[in-house]
Amino acid sequence: MEFFIILYGLLNVFNPAVMEYQGVAAADTLTYVLLGISAAFFVCTYCFRAVGLTVMAKKAGKKNLVWCAFVPFASTYLMGELAGNGKLGSLRIKKIGLFVMLAEILYAAGMAVVCIPQIVAFMDYDRYITTVANDIGVQIAFSSEFPLALYNMYHVGIIFTYVLQLIYIVCAVFLFICFFRVYAPASYIWLTILCVIFPVDSFLVFAFRNRKRVDYEAYMRARAEAIRRQQQYYNNPYNNPYGNPYNNPYNNPYNNPYNNPYNNNQYGSPNGQAQPPREPEDPFGEFSGGQNNAAGGQGDPFGEYSGKNGDKGDGNGENN
Repeated sequence: MEFFIILYGLLNVFNPAVMEYQGVAAADTLTYVLLGISAAFFVCTYCFRAVGLTVMAKKAGKKNLVWCAFVPFASTYLMGELAGNGKLGSLRIKKIGLFVMLAEILYAAGMAVVCIPQIVAFMDYDRYITTVANDIGVQIAFSSEFPLALYNMYHVGIIFTYVLQLIYIVCAVFLFICFFRVYAPASYIWLTILCVIFPVDSFLVFAFRNRKRVDYEAYMRARAEAIRRQQQYYNNPYNNPYGNPYNNPYNNPYNNPYNNPYNNNQYGSPNGQAQPPREPEDPFGEFSGGQNNAAGGQGDPFGEYSGKNGDKGDGNGENN
């Protein structure tokens, strides 16, 4: 199927009729080039998928299905067998590979119905293609000499291809989800999106060929248990280094920054009532008068000359 997907995309991007009109290359030569590129891509994906699925099938104990890895479309069925019976919510999907294989066959047939008339027309460009230049660009159409059967096949194929493509994408999404849940459970969502947009599933199969199968439900239970234990650890005030950065036993470093056991009682009153603020102590109190002098402490260092506190003015006992 990869062959027709790549070929159809190349024929629309590098349309030989437009290239012929612009003088880039002959239509038949360019058509051969596009066919060669598509065939090379198909062979590359075929080899990667065959090798990857062979290793996976042997490790999964499905040696009787190894031959499917080397048969186009049957390899898709093998992917479904390796994915097992997937479960999306309450919906359990059985034999998802079989449904995707049938959808892939129909989609590839629709792509072939569209691509074959184009290839025939471009191979005999002068007889079967009509180009008309206008203000918008180049209008391309089949000439009157183009076989009517191919003409009808092309237009019918265009209509059915869109419908078959939608059916295939829906089925492939379920297959990729189930498959990557087994081999890449942590990143199955973005891998599924990547494979739906681009045909790279064969390369991912080859990359994951040596991985062990994972029980997705058991994996999710273990992950939920790990998250629960982590939450319990960080919700514990004695284990949470961020909620209790100062090792405050009351786990509120801002309302109780000094390890005050009364928490939010800034005056330290045991009964929880605020007390009037105390006057700060004078850092030079030993040199000032007042309580220290009255208590017989050291007052003014020059007090013997000041006449205060009963000190004498001179050595003869006379007051100044």
